[in-house]
Amino acid sequence: MTSRAALCMALLEGRVLNVSNCFKEIGLSNIGREVPRMIEAPFGVVVSRLPRAGKSRYGQPVSYTDYRLNRDAPYNQDGIAKMKAYCEKHGAIRHPPRETHNYLQPDLFSL
Repeated sequence: MTSRAALCMALLEGRVLNVSNCFKEIGLSNIGREVPRMIEAPFGVVVSRLPRAGKSRYGQPVSYTDYRLNRDAPYNQDGIAKMKAYCEKHGAIRHPPRETHNYLQPDLFSL
């Protein structure tokens, strides 16, 4: 899976991305540069930006931006279809989880 496909899939799933969670989950360190370059320009969609501000654990002011794909907007529908096709082509489709096994702990101390 490419980083563009991972970013498309995250936005199509409805996740809100920012610098921190994008780096941890997708591996892109500069989402502010990559959203216009990888998503908005090639697919013709508009990603909403919500500026956030707060204080760090040391009391210093911090600011960052949350990015979210407007899935209900009629002007994004063609681009969303292109994004889905791109994800299918580059293997970003989520597969169901593998079968899990319920192993039982043996009773070691029974007499």
